Amino acid sequence: MSETAPFERTPLPKRFCNLDRLWHALAARGIDGIVAIQPNNMFYLSGLNPIAHKSDEPRPYAVILSRHAPDHPIAVVADYYLASFLGQPSWVEDIRPYRAVMMPLDLPATPADIDRFIPAHGKGVAWVERARKTYGFSMAEVVRKAVAELGLNGGRVAFDDVGYGLRLCLDGVEVAEGYDPMMYARAVKTGTEIGLLERATALNETAIRRTVDAWAPGATWRDLNRAYSVAVSELGGFVHDPGGMVWGHPRGADPALMLQTGLETHEVTAGCHVMFDCHGTIDQYCWDGGKTWVVGGEPTVPARRFADATAAVATDLLDTMRPGAKVSELQARARAVYRKAGAPDPDAAVIFFHGLGLSHMDLEQTTANGRPNADWTLEENMVVPFHLLYPGGEHARMWLEDVIHIRADGGRPLFSWGFEPLTG
Repeated sequence: MSETAPFERTPLPKRFCNLDRLWHALAARGIDGIVAIQPNNMFYLSGLNPIAHKSDEPRPYAVILSRHAPDHPIAVVADYYLASFLGQPSWVEDIRPYRAVMMPLDLPATPADIDRFIPAHGKGVAWVERARKTYGFSMAEVVRKAVAELGLNGGRVAFDDVGYGLRLCLDGVEVAEGYDPMMYARAVKTGTEIGLLERATALNETAIRRTVDAWAPGATWRDLNRAYSVAVSELGGFVHDPGGMVWGHPRGADPALMLQTGLETHEVTAGCHVMFDCHGTIDQYCWDGGKTWVVGGEPTVPARRFADATAAVATDLLDTMRPGAKVSELQARARAVYRKAGAPDPDAAVIFFHGLGLSHMDLEQTTANGRPNADWTLEENMVVPFHLLYPGGEHARMWLEDVIHIRADGGRPLFSWGFEPLTG
């Protein structure tokens, strides 16, 4: 149990979102407020990390923020989620429950229904008592009232699910797209978020090392996937169906870029280059990345050339991943380093970047001035993985992905194991 201690979950701070940046994003777009119902955004803005909900089910919660009442956020939640805020306190203290799916349709709705969901230690708590008085009988009814109370009727309101905003039929409200303002806010991390991503990366690194240790001759790719999932679970993290390992591994000399399906059953043989690119979450914050493992041995002489070139690119990137750098510039610089390091075909190298946080994007797709944000610019306190893949056959390909905290003086890697491949 002591080995899992660094990854134990505890309540988060009441507020860990980059709220000032969200206000800026809304103002730049002429938006008065926002209604967020997507799970990641609900968690980001309120701390609610609900159990049991599935991605394609109607959202049983919302958080409403107004630029004109910045100190009065309102959360609307299904009655059965009300007590969740007793375990994870929130800066949102106006929490309004509504009668949801657990309550019977064959009995009349009453204000006392909410009492079923308030545990003994919640009785007498000020915000819980206020919540009891706002109990409503439908989510739409409660959200409409909250929007009106925050002075958003007649304004321009962003929704991270535009369809939900249209279905509400709010009188006089102009429905705007809320995806990009939220992603703009989420792109630059607070100190709490940096710590959560450090922990997530450390969990991934530990799980990869345990997976390497679990290998034995005769093991299959399915065995390797299972070993990784078991290690993650033992450490307290979560992977998602169909698995946590991303890259597929064509056999022989095939250099094709493939992703796993979770159905691979062929053997992981000694000498094979396994490209660990692993995804998962803890406290909803994502981990990503890994590097090449040479199964049971060392790289061959040609493969060592690719490994050294990839390590040289990674080292150079740490210095160049500074605020103001654009992705296209980083890619060109990395390719030039591959060329200088003697890689025979630097144009074949796959070099890419993305944001990381509650998703593997955390970047606005369209800026406030309406321009596509494809060639985006690094900002201080972004967390940005770099991906370096020099393609080749199963005994030559070389992969490295590190997660980088962008700082004024250059990038800080969150993995602790350096840029050399794993061996043995």
